[in-house]
Amino acid sequence: MSLRVLFTTPPSGKIIEPIYDKPRFVRPALATLSGYLRRYSDFEIRCIDAKFEKKNINRLVKEVINFSPDILGISSFTYEIKGAGKLAEAIKQRLPACNIIVGGSHVSAIPIETMREFPFFDIGVIGEAEETLLKIARTLLNKDKIQNVLGVVFRNDKNKIIFNPPKKEANFSFNVPRPAWDLLPPAREYFIQASRGCPFNCNFCFNPAGYKIRKRAVKDIIYEINFIINKFSPERISFGDEVFGADSDFTHQLLDTMIAQDIGNRVKWDIQTHPAFINDELLKKMKLAKVTKIEMGVESGSEKILERMGKGITKDLVVEAFKKVQGYKIKTGAFFILGHPNETKKTIWETIKFAAFLNPTEPIFAIMVPFPGTQVARYAEKKEMGYAGLSRNWEDYRKQINNSISFKDISLGKLKYYLVLGNIYVYLANRRFLDLVKFVFKYSDSAISFIKSCLLKRSIPI
Repeated sequence: MSLRVLFTTPPSGKIIEPIYDKPRFVRPALATLSGYLRRYSDFEIRCIDAKFEKKNINRLVKEVINFSPDILGISSFTYEIKGAGKLAEAIKQRLPACNIIVGGSHVSAIPIETMREFPFFDIGVIGEAEETLLKIARTLLNKDKIQNVLGVVFRNDKNKIIFNPPKKEANFSFNVPRPAWDLLPPAREYFIQASRGCPFNCNFCFNPAGYKIRKRAVKDIIYEINFIINKFSPERISFGDEVFGADSDFTHQLLDTMIAQDIGNRVKWDIQTHPAFINDELLKKMKLAKVTKIEMGVESGSEKILERMGKGITKDLVVEAFKKVQGYKIKTGAFFILGHPNETKKTIWETIKFAAFLNPTEPIFAIMVPFPGTQVARYAEKKEMGYAGLSRNWEDYRKQINNSISFKDISLGKLKYYLVLGNIYVYLANRRFLDLVKFVFKYSDSAISFIKSCLLKRSIPI
């Protein structure tokens, strides 16, 4: 006997942030989970990226029922969790024997609360899901007791919620040799990971992958890149590693192999990393490998805010990193957050002016999101550090169009105004008028949705 396993994402519903609600990329979690289970089992596996494939809930439910899985795995971010709950309810009503499993950072951060709020989830996976999910599947197949599996939250026979935390050393080996991209439709963009984990302790990040950096085998990463290029001919491959380049020897081995196989001439590729790992030796190699863009989280232009953040950066370190990258004529991306603890109009302007001084190829501003499990969420819950409270509507917890948090001394509407101003100011201050036009055109759908959201919430300052 085998199991039928279906992995999916919650359908979009309303299109609020087109860049995320109508993505150009398929969800990496579906590929890694499917690839891992396929490698270590003979289960029948199917993937439906409902968000990417633009399936509404009725069509998705119909396809799930037609497949009739023993396990339905739903990968969900915080802002999607309500949609995941609705999907679970619809499936449970039609396939009561189906084991519905939810994974992602939301359930990892608040496992018991998630299971209480969404009664149609049978099991929640805490942290990285590959090994845990395989154990769950084998347990269900052999009719063993789920309470013997660590790293899960579940309902027992009496409908009581039981939480089995992961082991203290919960950083599993990052052993996903061949993600099952072939089970997903072709996309224009792909996110892959060479490593997991981040050694820093940012107060706005839950860090579900842990603080220890774990790498995949270089041969497996190169196989994955070549498979994606040869089968799908994408426009872009982006490394989703939190800190690309943190392990120097590993990174140079990877880059040497990419150069030898001419990856940079076959597809555009980019990375994101921490300013502390930028150095000339790395940049020379990345230039040879034809990297398209290097993105870094700057977050703030206020030295005081940076000191409290836990990111381990200073303005001087950031300036040096951007100058080095720009010196090699490599495009840069910079991420900034408005709404840090004790943020003021003065510190916001420091951030906007600092962004203009850095002059990244693409500046990206966002409003703080108090994701569950983070220090910022705890501050907002207690109405400390300048916060006046937070929303319990998880659909508010979005990247840019975000209504999840309120502040004592500055309105959310004013923050949205500064968010728009920040993006425009960087281009105008550096006389990059054509780049501004390109930026507006690229994100026109998002801009329209943003304006609609502000008008509906009456949050545009007059």
